[in-house]
Amino acid sequence: MHSGDVNALFQVIAEATHAAFGALALDLLCEPGRAMMSEAFSLAARVKALRGPGTVYLNNGIYGGLADLRDMGLIDQVPVVASDGTPRQGHPVPRIVFEPTCDSLDRLPDVLRLPDDMEEGDYVIIDGMGAYSIPMATRFNGYGLEDIVTVRQLSGQ
Repeated sequence: MHSGDVNALFQVIAEATHAAFGALALDLLCEPGRAMMSEAFSLAARVKALRGPGTVYLNNGIYGGLADLRDMGLIDQVPVVASDGTPRQGHPVPRIVFEPTCDSLDRLPDVLRLPDDMEEGDYVIIDGMGAYSIPMATRFNGYGLEDIVTVRQLSGQ
């Protein structure tokens, strides 16, 4: 099922509700935003600093576009690209990810597996951020989402 096929999404929900509750099924009112919109947006966070073998500092955090990751959890591995768009291919290693505000909460709750050939200035690309990354962003301590752009195609790929 394509994430943009709203009717198919509602059909799956209706079938699951009927299978679970049969004749006792109630009418459902729900907000399926995450299911429909998560893949509509990817977030590119710049690697500002690498410290030691396992610590990364990004230019975005939970007060910016990564607020949803605090509650939803992290995916196993995310792509990293150099500033020229070349994908990093190194072995994934666990890293603690800190973000820019210097607030004690501005840290991803779990480690993130990132390539060992990652360098400062690279971009960490986090997919599936379309549902709530923009609405939940703040301007805490002057950080947040400022440069939101639409990329229709990556050239040279």
